[in-house]
Amino acid sequence: MLVVRTITILRSHSSVVELRITKTLVEPDIELIKANTTLKDRSVLYVSEVAGAGFRDYSYHGKKGDKLIKRWDNSPHHKELPNFPHHTHKGANILSRPAVNLTDVLACIETELERL
Repeated sequence: MLVVRTITILRSHSSVVELRITKTLVEPDIELIKANTTLKDRSVLYVSEVAGAGFRDYSYHGKKGDKLIKRWDNSPHHKELPNFPHHTHKGANILSRPAVNLTDVLACIETELERL
């Protein structure tokens, strides 16, 4: 379900102009997808999601050229943050935030693109 849902969201989103699926795995107890998308502003969003029984790991990484725009992930570092392990990297800043999903990230990106 994770792989199909992720592909469906990315293919139908108005900010996505190109989608490249780089890896998928669909097994009874685990699903994985890695993809990257070119967005309307020519930035790239790298998507990595893995889910199984009782767990979900994610990373959504936005770059423009060599510059990190923003990354949302739940890597288990930054234990000092209130919403550990969920956090966002924006430039050199690391911010605590609740868990996000792909729809949340695309909504944030779309809002930021509208400001341009």
